[in-house]
Amino acid sequence: MAKCIRCKLEIKDDTMMCPLCNGVLVRDEEEFETAERNSDGTYVSRSISYPDVAPALKRMQMAVRIAIFCAVIVAVVAMFVNYYTYKGVMWSLIVALGLAYGCFTLLYAFNTRRSLQRIIHVQALLAIMAMIALDYLTGHQGWAVKYAIPIALMVIPVGIVVIMIINVESWQSYIMTEISCASLSVVLLILALCKVINSTILLLIATGVSCAILAGTILFGSRLVSDEIKRRFRV
Repeated sequence: MAKCIRCKLEIKDDTMMCPLCNGVLVRDEEEFETAERNSDGTYVSRSISYPDVAPALKRMQMAVRIAIFCAVIVAVVAMFVNYYTYKGVMWSLIVALGLAYGCFTLLYAFNTRRSLQRIIHVQALLAIMAMIALDYLTGHQGWAVKYAIPIALMVIPVGIVVIMIINVESWQSYIMTEISCASLSVVLLILALCKVINSTILLLIATGVSCAILAGTILFGSRLVSDEIKRRFRV
C-alpha cells in the first residue's frame, strides 16, 4: 500500500502519483521514516527515494502529442491514396480505425490518475468494439464473435490472475474485471444458444475459463473477496 506523505492518504491501487497533489507516493515504512522534511517539520514535495517526475511526464506528454499528430497525417494520406486508387475496398477506414484506437490507448494509458484495473476495463471494451467494427468493414464474416472476442475473454482473466499474483497486497481489487469477463462470456453464450449470433466452441471454452477463474478467486479469496464485492456494489 502506498502513502502520500503530504496529504496523509493511503492509496490501495498501483498508481505512482497522489490523486490530490500529484506528488510521488512512498511505498514502504523505511521510505516514510527517512523522507526529507523542511525546517518546520513538514515533508518536502517529493520523497528522497524518487526523482522529480515532472520533466519525464512533460516529455511523455510531448511524445504522445507527436504520436497523435503523426497518426492524423498517416490517416489523411491513407484516405487520399485510397480515394485515388479505389478498387472497391475502403481499406483506409481500417487504417483510420486502428490509428484512432492506438491514439486513445496512448491518451488513456498515460493518464496517471487512472488505475490499472480501469485501464484494463476500458481497453478491453474498446478492443472488442474495434474488432466488431473491423469485422464489419471487412465484409461482416463473423470472425470477431467466433474467434477474436472469445480469445480475448480467455486471455484477460488469465492476465488478471498474473497481475493478482504480482500485486499481492491488493489482489482482491481486480475481482471486478473477472466478474465483467465472466458476465460478458455468459451473455454471449446465451445469445449463441438462442441462435442470435453465430459462434464456435471457443466461446464455450472462454465461458468455462472465465467462470472457473472467477469461482476460484471467490473460493480461495474468502472474506477479502466478499468484502470487495460488497464495497463495489455498495451492499
